[in-house]
Amino acid sequence: MRRKDRQAERGRRVCLPISIAATTPALIMLTEFDRTPFVSALHTCGRKVVIAVTGGGSLAISDLLTVPGASEFLLEARVPYAPTALTEWLGREPEQCCRRETALAMAVVAWQRASKFSTTPAAAVGVGCTAALASNRPKRGEHRAWIATHTANSTRLVGLSLAKGLRERSNEERLVADVLLRLLGETCELASLPEISLQDGDALTSEVCVAHPLLVDLMAGRRTTLWSIRSEWRTEPSIKPVGLLAGAFNPLHAGHRDLARVAEQRLGGPVAFELAWVNVDKPPLDFLTIEARCRQFADRPVVLTHEPTFVLKSRLFPNTAFVVGSDTAERIVQPKYYGSETDMLAALDELRSHGCRFLVAGRREGDSFRTLSGLTLPPQTRDLFEAITEEEFRRDISSTELRQQNS
Repeated sequence: MRRKDRQAERGRRVCLPISIAATTPALIMLTEFDRTPFVSALHTCGRKVVIAVTGGGSLAISDLLTVPGASEFLLEARVPYAPTALTEWLGREPEQCCRRETALAMAVVAWQRASKFSTTPAAAVGVGCTAALASNRPKRGEHRAWIATHTANSTRLVGLSLAKGLRERSNEERLVADVLLRLLGETCELASLPEISLQDGDALTSEVCVAHPLLVDLMAGRRTTLWSIRSEWRTEPSIKPVGLLAGAFNPLHAGHRDLARVAEQRLGGPVAFELAWVNVDKPPLDFLTIEARCRQFADRPVVLTHEPTFVLKSRLFPNTAFVVGSDTAERIVQPKYYGSETDMLAALDELRSHGCRFLVAGRREGDSFRTLSGLTLPPQTRDLFEAITEEEFRRDISSTELRQQNS
């Protein structure tokens, strides 16, 4: 069995570094002679690609279009350069423009569009690149780029840090574009890949996740649920939970764990975590992110679904209590997520018919602590919500705050 086949079978995260060669002080890039046959090979590889770049990397789009035959390969190329344009592309405002999470999300959105536009969705490839390069004003941070690709069964990510003051903007653009093209060639499984030459002070990292077949089936809609138990994929849980604590868990923290324990005491049975790869407010998750999130749950099962709303979750998990924070409870009764108030009430009626309900914990909001009693719920829905008191549970911590502290 080949190495790649073994990786796919195990579905584990594998890191395959891009080839890096030391150079003399003279800048060495791909030459025009080298680049043209490589781009021609991309055009004829059978893949269908959508690319989105912001802040840098646009020369790669030019490279693909300059060589004849691009229509066989490139479906769409976008440059959402302004923050508002990037927000529109992602469907939400990114926490930071030039960071790994943004590149990964850009690639997943691009993959969705490639799957939509292609007559062969299995051949779809999404590419996302976000960069912060030399400009007409000094930059306090490092010059860097994050480049990601996403397909139906893999996610790849490259991080590039460029030595400040070494190159003109045009040369930084050229290097980012060449790294993007090489990563695209790796994703398309070309036999011959160009070498990328770096200078002293540059750094390049790469990660690859070849997804487990069960996870691929979930993303393709061939499965409705998949369980991760001690970092192993399973089709069923060992013990059926009576409650589910849904969230993004970016990252998982002590508040999540404490809330699960309090909910178990209230419900008298096990509570599992639920991670939806599709969210109402965010782009779908890539494979690298999914596996990283699941590895946080060493001692508890986590179930993956592709259902973004609780009414859809209730069809998968009847007679289940969904453990949520007061902020989520407030969104559950907002008509804008359903289309109208009538549709919202109908959805919650269906959830009730499946024997499901909500167990609601308080959340800190500014200087106050907001509980279920502080929410305005439609009278027809109040029986679905049960409060966890402040005395039972209060943890003034959030994943957003932890990300900001670590950024």
